[in-house]
Order: sequence, then structure tokens, then C-alpha cells
Amino acid sequence: MRSAPANVTLSSLALGGEGVAHIEHRGERRAVFVAHAAPGDRAQVEIDWARRPARGRILALESSGADRVATACPWSTRCGGCNWMHLSAAGQERWHVEHARAALPTRWRDLAISSHAAPRALGFRARAQVHVRVDRRGRVAVGMHEARTHEPVEVERCVVLDPALDAARACLGALFEGCRGRGDVQLALGRDRVPVLDVRWRGEVHGEVFARLERATVAGAIAGARITLEGASRAAKIGDPTPWMRGADGEGLQLAVGGFGQASEAMNAELGAHLAELLKAWAIRNAVELYSGAGNLSVVLARHVDDVVCVESNRNACEAARANLDARGLRAARVVEADAQRYAWRSSRALVVLDPPRTGARAVAERLAASPVAHVIYVSCDAATLGRDLTILEQAYEPMSVHVFEMFPQTSHVEAVVALNATPRSGDVRSKGPTPG
Repeated sequence: MRSAPANVTLSSLALGGEGVAHIEHRGERRAVFVAHAAPGDRAQVEIDWARRPARGRILALESSGADRVATACPWSTRCGGCNWMHLSAAGQERWHVEHARAALPTRWRDLAISSHAAPRALGFRARAQVHVRVDRRGRVAVGMHEARTHEPVEVERCVVLDPALDAARACLGALFEGCRGRGDVQLALGRDRVPVLDVRWRGEVHGEVFARLERATVAGAIAGARITLEGASRAAKIGDPTPWMRGADGEGLQLAVGGFGQASEAMNAELGAHLAELLKAWAIRNAVELYSGAGNLSVVLARHVDDVVCVESNRNACEAARANLDARGLRAARVVEADAQRYAWRSSRALVVLDPPRTGARAVAERLAASPVAHVIYVSCDAATLGRDLTILEQAYEPMSVHVFEMFPQTSHVEAVVALNATPRSGDVRSKGPTPG
């Protein structure tokens, strides 16, 4: 049920990035979430009261809040990639800190939170996933999903992508001419920062696509590509589709094809420097790292800890991690292919580092709360699941520091690093060790 347009003032930003206003409706004070709104905006809004919270759409902006700026991308209100491009960098940082604070258990919310600003807010993304759709007339559309849909939004230029990746993105439409169906393409940087493609396709791929990829590889436009067809037992590879990025230790890091890597190389290195500071302060002898991926944090841990076990369930990521550790001559770490949620670490482990996916690590948090582990470093890109897991860890740990890193400028997402020390218990022989700064 939609109402007649209402005049509202936006007061805050919700965790998902939408602006929040409050308005009386049928005798009830209701929250209204409004996309692409900024705190302090006064706007005429069309409201859908059938949803809870109610959803609003700006019809006319009457006056702008202090954090509103002109967007660098004319498609930002349609494309689902950058939901905070209308906010200033300072506004984004401030609200990321507030969202991180809101995720903390109530009694921890007075803790100081350190914010690490991004050196660049445009042209920084070292990887992205775009969607490709071929309609019945054979026309190819390429882009990020439109907000709350599965339809790609076509843009002339993606201003947040590394320029080399944006050039590769612009060629995808011609690449998939003659195909049927739809798919996802992960764009990343390969060796010498030449783009690589990982394609997952549902439908028919025209045979000419492979020839086009061969020509692009020979010409140096891409370093390589992998194509996985729905139902196929094996993927096709052209050239070298291995992604590379600047690791948390500042050196080149090999990733698994199609695997995870941080969006911003500069912020990833800053996060690694912070991790190194924590490890130096604690002077830890042994640790276990869960959800270790291709070894992004492992290569930092192995420089400061004598004995590290790195646990990752993806076989290709494990192989990449071993290659990264070997390339650096780091013998302190060994990689174990196992489910991080179920992996049983030795009770003598002094530190657990975890960097789970957006779904968080509830099962791990429950085990940690009942364990003798003295220190925990939790790295998270999702405030909601971080808050859920910290509420569990609160039973046995106290926060030493909370840092947020602007890993995803122009979006409502932020990377948080929470360092925890065990709370002394009756009869507990664990030492909390020095407090990191």
C-alpha cells in the first residue's frame, strides 16, 4: 500500500546503507528506509507502508544534508554497486564507525574506534563481479545488478574499478556476442596487473568466444580466462587466469582462480600493518588462523609467530597459500585443508585469528567462548554477523582495540578488526599479556 507523497527529514543511516526517517502513520510512529538518502536531507518521499520497515523513494529533494555530495557516477542510483556514492568521504567514515560501534556488545560501546581512511575513493577496486545477460534478440547486457533485482545495469564507465579492469569490463559485451543465457564474470588483476577473467555461464557459449579469448590473450589485453559451463565437469582455461594482488604484507600474493581477495590493495596492506603491530605487542609463540584463504593474513602471521596453522576448506586456495608462503621462505606456517567451523585446534594455541565470510563464524565463537585461547583477532566485513558473534565472545573476552578500514569506499560496507584478550576466570592460568595499542 503506497501513500500520497510525504515530506520527511532523514535522521540517520541504517546498517544496509539506507537513510532512516520516522513518521506517524495511522497512529503509529514508523521507521521509513529511503535508498540514496543522506542524514539531514529533507525530501518528498513516496512510501510503501506494506513493508516493515516501510520503504521510501525520493521524489524530490528539497534540501541536502551536510554529508550529501554530487556523485561521481551518473548510474549510482540504479546500479547496486555503490550505495553511498552520494555521501562525502568524511560522512562515510563517520557512519562506518557508528555502525561498527552499534555492532559491539552494549557494555563495549564506549570503546574508542580507530578509523583508517582510504587513500583513493575512485579507481581503487582490484576485483569485481559483473553479470552478463543475453536477451531473446541476442543483445548482450553487462553490468552490476540493479538494486534489489537480478538485471545488469549497463554503464559507460565504472569509476571505482582499477582502469585496467574497467577496460576489460567494457569488452565483455563484444566477447559474449552469439551466446545464449546468462552468467557471472569475476574480474581481477593477474601477473603484471593484466586483467584475468573467471566466467560461470548458464546457457550456451558460442564457439567463437574461445577464439576471442585466445586473441585477447595473445594481444595482451588479458592474461587469461577460465570458463565454467553449468553442468560441466571441467572448466576451460585460456592463458593464465591466476589472479594476483598486493598482499597484507605488501608483497605480491597469488590467489585461487575465482577465489576471494580484498577489494582495495592499499587498505589491505594497512590492515596487515595493524595485524603486525598487534602480534608484536602480544609476542605470541603459536596461533591458528581460520578461514585463511590464499594466505593474505598468513604471510603476516608467519613473520611474527613461531608456529601457525592456517585452516582453509577450499583446495585451490590452500595450494595458493602454500605457494605464497614458499615464495617468501616462511616455514613457520603450515596450511591445513579443513572446515574452519569444525577444525579442532590444540588447547595450547595462544591466538586464534579468523576472517570469515559475511555469514560470520557463530560456531567458532561458541567454541572460543569455552576455550583456553588467550587472544582473538576477528576480521569482519559484515557488522551484523560480527555483532552476533561478539555477543557470544563477550562471555569470555574483553576488547583491546577496534579498528575499521575503508576497504570499500562508496559503499555501506567496511572492514573491521577487533582484538580481544581473555577475561581471567577463577583458576584460569592464562596470561592476558601486554595490551596492544
